[in-house]
Amino acid sequence: MNKKIFLLLFVWAIFLFLGILLFQFLHECGHGFGSRLGGTHVSTGFNRVGDMGKRPGDPDFRTEHLIEGTMDSASLLGPFLNWMFAILFTAILLQRKRADRLALFFGAGALANAFMRFVPMLGFFFNALAGRFVIEDEASWGLISIKGLNFPLAYSDFRALVSSQPSLFLSEPKIYFWPALSFIISFACLILAYRRLSALFRSPLRSRPALWLFGLMPVLVWPFTFFLSNRLDNLIRINW
Repeated sequence: MNKKIFLLLFVWAIFLFLGILLFQFLHECGHGFGSRLGGTHVSTGFNRVGDMGKRPGDPDFRTEHLIEGTMDSASLLGPFLNWMFAILFTAILLQRKRADRLALFFGAGALANAFMRFVPMLGFFFNALAGRFVIEDEASWGLISIKGLNFPLAYSDFRALVSSQPSLFLSEPKIYFWPALSFIISFACLILAYRRLSALFRSPLRSRPALWLFGLMPVLVWPFTFFLSNRLDNLIRINW
């Protein structure tokens, strides 16, 4: 691998690392701002939403957190930001004609935001097939349609109910609508962004191994951003 290809891959990795970290933080800020709009005070960081003034390491981190069971500003604005950024950066990337750092920048923004909804939704559906209900933002918007449940529910009570009666949630068809839509949006952005990046950088990367490394870079970078975001989540909190 020559120096030019190494530098291109290095810049690509840095853009992805910073992009995932930044947009994950903005995702959480979306939840915080949405909660504030809805009249609820919460704390946000780089990964998790908790009670006002609390940190993830606190035992009472979510004792006041309520599951509303329907779409509200608090749960919507996080995924909404990722959808909008994924669509915007993908659209700009499709207009790029040169394999330069701007193309890498817009590509990183498109992939970072698309993966942020694609991965959780993929996990949600795989767990559903295995008989487990995993609470994600999009999955919470159809909970109100489940008969016999009175929302809002305390977070601890909801978690206990999910653990003891997962079929109660998995048997409701309306639960799957928003996760499916989120999956489609993110998957479409991933396909379009990857196709354009492949067309732009096939020549500069030259070899098949370099192309594969370029394509797999978001997956390779993700564990490092996940580790750092969890560390920062305890250090940097915003009280909304």
